[in-house]
Amino acid sequence: MSFVSRDQDGHRLRLALVRTARGVWVGWPGGARFFSPERAESAAGASGPAEVRAPMTGRVVAVLVAPGREVRQDEVLVILQAMKMEYRLTSSCDGVVETVRCAAGEMVDLGATLLTLQPRPPSGPPPLDAAARPARKKKR
Repeated sequence: MSFVSRDQDGHRLRLALVRTARGVWVGWPGGARFFSPERAESAAGASGPAEVRAPMTGRVVAVLVAPGREVRQDEVLVILQAMKMEYRLTSSCDGVVETVRCAAGEMVDLGATLLTLQPRPPSGPPPLDAAARPARKKKR
């Protein structure tokens, strides 16, 4: 783990950075976010479950969801306390909570899977194929 400090509006902001094989966790007072390189399948909307992992070793303060619950993107799912700071781990997409693998008061290690989400497929009507398109009227 490494730290980066930045001065903003006369206040010093300290960011925690954790590099993993799949990307990097950035933690700040009151939040954390996972960043990964964009791949072709993620840009197209991968259909597999999304995992919420611990950005650092810490104690689970609260689990705010249960399996089967629908969640929206950026909704807080788990609150983790580490290094005297609280990290609000949020949903990366709209979807349904598949599994919860942690409980309030439990200690978790860096990178531990806390819960999994099944992403909701993109909304909107499915594309029409040529056979299903309505016939055009001919002009006279």
